[in-house]
Amino acid sequence: MTVIEQYNAGLTTDTDRTLALAMHTILRAVLPDAEMKLAYGLVGYYQPKAICYFGINKRHIGFYPTNQPMAHFAKAVAPYQSGKGTLQFKKDVTALPSELIQTIASWQLEHVNK
Repeated sequence: MTVIEQYNAGLTTDTDRTLALAMHTILRAVLPDAEMKLAYGLVGYYQPKAICYFGINKRHIGFYPTNQPMAHFAKAVAPYQSGKGTLQFKKDVTALPSELIQTIASWQLEHVNK
């Protein structure tokens, strides 16, 4: 069983499973070589250090790229609910900001291993 299958097995609705698969597809497109692990109840992507995590929550999708990219992309993330090292997206697969998520993950990959 893959990490995403393990994660999805713990989700309770088809909507949540669809959202998790969508986030995985978005991230896998720019992190094809990343190792995936379940950590902190989230799906994590490592190459070799932690690049980012995501989790499906009761009211939102959490994307956790850590602090450094959040500061770098402050203007781009401004429209979204955010906190220290986290972004929250609506639980709507059509509203996921795929390009922003991929840009942040790619930037994080480039900078985390320096």
